[in-house]
Amino acid sequence: MQHRISILALLASLAAAPACAAAEAPGFTAEQAARGAAAYAGTCALCHGDSLDDGEFAPPLKGPAHAAYWKGRSAQDLLAYIDTMMPPNQPGALGPEGGAEVYAFLLKSAGAAPGDKPLPADPTALAGLAPTR
Repeated sequence: MQHRISILALLASLAAAPACAAAEAPGFTAEQAARGAAAYAGTCALCHGDSLDDGEFAPPLKGPAHAAYWKGRSAQDLLAYIDTMMPPNQPGALGPEGGAEVYAFLLKSAGAAPGDKPLPADPTALAGLAPTR
């Protein structure tokens, strides 16, 4: 019960955050996304589903519902959420690097092309960027 209250408090604070003005999504490397795919399969797929939108216990991580949910929020918000709240049974267990790797996998799954600069593991480095493309 306390975990649900924490999630609700975080979501309420994110909903009150100012809209993200930038349309640019953060960059990531192919290697980072590959490590994120492995972490996702072992940690996230149980709830969110193998295809990121077919999970029995958690909302989709791709598609219109996911984009609508994160609209007006920043990449900083999304990475901070992954870092502090995921997975629900062990919040923060992915660690900063693991959270960034899973986020890189989500970006790649949304159609973003990898580059040569890794996604930062520090959420504050993502301020002003959109959570997805």
